[in-house]
Amino acid sequence: MGFRLRWAVLTLLALVTGPPDRCAGELLKVRIGLIQAGTISFSGPAGVTVQTASANTTIAWAPPLHLWIVSTDGSMLFVRNEDGEEKLRARGKLRLLPPEGGVVTIHGIGGHWDGIEDRAYRGVIEVLRYGGELTAVNVLDIETYLRGVVPSEMPTTYPIEALKAQAVAARGQALAKAGRHRSEGFDLCATQHCQVYGGATSEAESTNSAVAITWGQVVEYEGRLANTLYSSNCGGHTANNEDYWPDQKPILYLRGIADFNEHEVPLAFPLSGEDLSDYLKYAPPVYCNQPWYGKASKFRWWSIIPREELKESLVAEVGDFGDLIDIRVTKRAECGIALEVAVIGTKALHKLEGGSQIRRGLGGLNSASFAIRRIAEGEGVPTAFAIWGAGWGHQVGMCQIGAAGLADRGWDYKGILSKYYTGCTVTRRY
Repeated sequence: MGFRLRWAVLTLLALVTGPPDRCAGELLKVRIGLIQAGTISFSGPAGVTVQTASANTTIAWAPPLHLWIVSTDGSMLFVRNEDGEEKLRARGKLRLLPPEGGVVTIHGIGGHWDGIEDRAYRGVIEVLRYGGELTAVNVLDIETYLRGVVPSEMPTTYPIEALKAQAVAARGQALAKAGRHRSEGFDLCATQHCQVYGGATSEAESTNSAVAITWGQVVEYEGRLANTLYSSNCGGHTANNEDYWPDQKPILYLRGIADFNEHEVPLAFPLSGEDLSDYLKYAPPVYCNQPWYGKASKFRWWSIIPREELKESLVAEVGDFGDLIDIRVTKRAECGIALEVAVIGTKALHKLEGGSQIRRGLGGLNSASFAIRRIAEGEGVPTAFAIWGAGWGHQVGMCQIGAAGLADRGWDYKGILSKYYTGCTVTRRY
């Protein structure tokens, strides 16, 4: 089946409601790009069957735990063992299949948090050429894929209702983002750009249960699939999507909301002046103030950055401005995140706009909810800048640690999702 036709079928199946057996007995398939490199190394605890791209011809069998290495020269693929002995050669692409219920291990995967490691994957692994290198693509059904996503995006020790909310949000992200890497030969990447996917290596009983219980469920807004964005910690208040990404139009269900009970926490946004400074410094009892679910530095953080270090990241973002004199937040959203930052130099004044650019320009801040103060003797050139802030990530959509806090208070996953996605409901797509 051609790529465009396959995705047309996938899209149609995604619209089907009701139990899984109404999808002709087969779940949606997704193609996950795992690694792009000059060589791809693989093995299998129970062996690996190597097939041609047509999947009709088995051309080799890698015995259990034997490491084989795929390389390319032009249009030809070569497979050798650890000793350099050639085992096969073929054109096009290869398919690596484990025994039923087994896994294929890809060696040297770059993990989002864990560095380089070997990871096991269910389903089929395709090895294909792209841009002069090789790409390993994991082809599997969406529910099995989610078993490797949920524990990679949320700790497996979180309350089950928070894990179920994460499973539903991750399912929506998979459907919403599918196809963004189409030109590279796969649908979704395995990194934070799409969703972090750790394969079978990451699976746990708690997160597998969360995926199974919420089978086929997604968040919808007025009958359409919602873009269920989420981040680690909102710091006490989530953000409107257009506040963080100024090039986006407002999305009605991605509205900034207070992550606390207004009867328990006497905060009224927008905050300004000393109220905002205090909010960013201290730790009110909001839902995401949960040190047992994440490092305290994800909720409130601070740093002192030398002027020259900040200047380096700022020049990379906006260009030369001479000596750095000051940095000031000139516009804020109601939720407190910075919308615009002025960079004042001896030669020029530049502006940073939007959460992504602001965070990059200031050296990779944990979030865009922050305050900044120059450190200098008198009115002289500053030696450093003190920066303190709240939250971790873009702060749009579901607050993951806040979800855990709500679950501890007795909220179920549907209630958690309806809180963070304004006006949305949870429905079953298949």
